[in-house]
Amino acid sequence: METDQKIAKRAGQTLVCPRCSNLLTAAVEEGWEIDFCGQCKGVWVDIWAERELLGIKPAAFTMDELKRLHRSYKPLGRLKPVQYVSCPVCKELMNRKIWGTYSGIVIDKCFEHGTWFDEGELEKIREYVALGGMEYEKMRMMEDGFKELHFKIRREVGRLEQKIDSFRKQ
Repeated sequence: METDQKIAKRAGQTLVCPRCSNLLTAAVEEGWEIDFCGQCKGVWVDIWAERELLGIKPAAFTMDELKRLHRSYKPLGRLKPVQYVSCPVCKELMNRKIWGTYSGIVIDKCFEHGTWFDEGELEKIREYVALGGMEYEKMRMMEDGFKELHFKIRREVGRLEQKIDSFRKQ
């Protein structure tokens, strides 16, 4: 992060850390302004900057690489008790959700303004993305879709076989 630090503001309001109530400091990382707490080391990322900052880009991984990721990846658990926090911008309670589907990283999300990442979460998500986590999730979604399609086809074939059997008996 650059060393030019200033107090973070949005719409004329000073942003306060949702965890420890300290003022957030604004900094520029990779061309995007992010706001961080000097005490708890949490990071606030505006909704429009999150995808770029996390480095989510289309990438091609082989099926073997994705399977290796699945075998070696261990979901990250949260050691601290659950605590809902307010959005620094609108002050409404944020939603807690797992980032992605299989990362195991629980983030705090305001769907209008952005995401709060506790200390270390941003780095863990970047690692997950770099290791092919997003591609693994796409692969799992495809597999689930194929399983559902297979089930529907088998059900329809069974239904048609019953109709054919009843037609033959007539």
